[in-house]
Amino acid sequence: MSKNYTKDLIKKEFMKLLDERTLDNITVTELAKKCNIERKTFYYHYENLEQLIKEIFESELDIVIEEFNENLSWEDSFILAAKFILDNKKAIRHIYYSDYKVDVERYVYSMSGEVISKYVSHISKGTRAQDIDISLISYFYQCALSSALIQWIATNMKADPVLITNRLGKLMDGNILLSLKRSENLETFTQNIKFE
Repeated sequence: MSKNYTKDLIKKEFMKLLDERTLDNITVTELAKKCNIERKTFYYHYENLEQLIKEIFESELDIVIEEFNENLSWEDSFILAAKFILDNKKAIRHIYYSDYKVDVERYVYSMSGEVISKYVSHISKGTRAQDIDISLISYFYQCALSSALIQWIATNMKADPVLITNRLGKLMDGNILLSLKRSENLETFTQNIKFE
């Protein structure tokens, strides 16, 4: 078996197990058995389940970055980027309610940031908005979107996030562009701010 095939198989079977039960009820032995590999093969690829979880989120974030389409609205981009979460609701909740909650939050925050910063940057090309304001607007929307998605995960995922995102898009339509245009007429902002 090739290295990538085995790693992909481990990720796939791990997500299937997470869909069925909580993380603390999954063992490396059981995962290896599901993959028809030996335990040592798992440990050849990953030090532990934590490293596996981190790699799953990193791989999904790479897909979000790679597949960003600047012709889509921020709503459609965000929904597309959140597809991994929407397709794996139970598994994501099981990770969220484990010792790896921070990994879910970090992924959601990074994913939201990738989508909104690229969207705002694209929209800003038609303006003379100040760089700091482009960053501030991106940061504001990143915080709002990631917080809303994390809250949705934390509260049993009952509402339909696609409907909510589309509704928000209609309510806020044009606000990003208006904010960027307002930046053109504001005094220069000299405060040094770094967003992480």
